[in-house]
Amino acid sequence: MIKIWGTSFSLIGDLIMSLPQLKYFKKKHKDPYIYFVIHKKIAYCAPLFFNHPDIDKIIISGEWSSFNSSDYDIASKCDVVTAKLDHDNKKILDRFHEDKYWYNKRSCIEETALMSGINDINEILSEKERVPYLNKWFDSGFEDIQKKASYTYKKVHSKKNDILSKSIALWPFAGYGRSKNRNPSLDWWRSLVSDFNKKSIKVFHFGYINEPNLSEDSNYYEKLTDLDFFSQIKISLGSKLSIGTDSGSMWVLGAYSHPSLIISTNWYENHKSNLLATIPPNINSEVIFKKNGFESLSVEEIFEKSIKRGVSSVSKIDKVLSFFK
Repeated sequence: MIKIWGTSFSLIGDLIMSLPQLKYFKKKHKDPYIYFVIHKKIAYCAPLFFNHPDIDKIIISGEWSSFNSSDYDIASKCDVVTAKLDHDNKKILDRFHEDKYWYNKRSCIEETALMSGINDINEILSEKERVPYLNKWFDSGFEDIQKKASYTYKKVHSKKNDILSKSIALWPFAGYGRSKNRNPSLDWWRSLVSDFNKKSIKVFHFGYINEPNLSEDSNYYEKLTDLDFFSQIKISLGSKLSIGTDSGSMWVLGAYSHPSLIISTNWYENHKSNLLATIPPNINSEVIFKKNGFESLSVEEIFEKSIKRGVSSVSKIDKVLSFFK
């Protein structure tokens, strides 16, 4: 049996981008045993990869954002390793982009493959196979309160999930909000949420815990950034539509083929060609791309596209009933 030390990237989006590599190894080798490696600092995302058809075992690295001797021992016994090994010092080395401006030539999926030593992924995999895939083994939406409160195997329907199914899952800030060129402004997001709220359309806000509030309307805006990442993803998948930038979270939702509006620009330095390089592929998404910044991005455009995607208002009766179920 051929053992393969799979991906070992330290960001959630990069892990998703690397998923097609697993399919690549399955096609290149007969019955391989694939370790899927996750850095400890993002171990909280491990449940996303449970029951994946191309993963045999998930490994959490021994160090926060690197590897220890135990990791090296496993990797050194593998037949294929998607990272460089320093045998003299018994270390797994970090990987780097060989070309600083790689995005002008390659997609994220092609680049992560190249960083893993794969230069023929486009020849081995079809376009469909190069789309990242996650297996949704869990229920979408909010967890049943009754299931938490009592020992029962009966699935209880939640009225709050009915509201969610009409509503928007908003992931406004890529890069924890620190990448200003990558995101529309705070005022822009607040204007968008305000327009939704005025039409009684509920917005659920997801992301990093310290993100700023986007509305004071407690009826039609709910911030859930204090939840763990996996819970945020599960709830988002119960929404009618997700809206966000080309963040790791939108890559995750894309791997589940969740309906999405992806707002993007060429935010990388000197990004002049191959402008959709960073966009997560998703057959159920629509990309709103604005070249060289978001100055021309209108709130009205995103609002109208959301309505066309089936987002609808929440009635007062729905809101009252949600408190009882």
